[in-house]
Amino acid sequence: MLNGRWVFMVVAAGLVVVLNGCAETSAQRMINANDHVGLANYYAQQAQELREKAKAWEMTAEFYEKHSEPHGKTEPKQHAAHCRTIAQNYMKAADEADALAQEHRAMRPHGMIQ
Repeated sequence: MLNGRWVFMVVAAGLVVVLNGCAETSAQRMINANDHVGLANYYAQQAQELREKAKAWEMTAEFYEKHSEPHGKTEPKQHAAHCRTIAQNYMKAADEADALAQEHRAMRPHGMIQ
């Protein structure tokens, strides 16, 4: 009975991996379909989400600065600096997503409003 369960688990796990590998993301579908309006909206949404993450990391940095008691081996100022670096990276990624959105807006077919 144990061997049967083991085989079932291995087969099920393999199936999940195969199906996930075959799944196409919405961005990939839009690229394949030359859906520039959809891609512009997709990248604009990505930029917004990345900015929200950057804001959360910036708030975490502010927390470490306001609560400067030690939290282990790393000083709070180091934690804050690390969080700010992550926030900056998210902002850079958001700017890149905005640039991609703008590029796809420029590629949309003539006469399309969105």
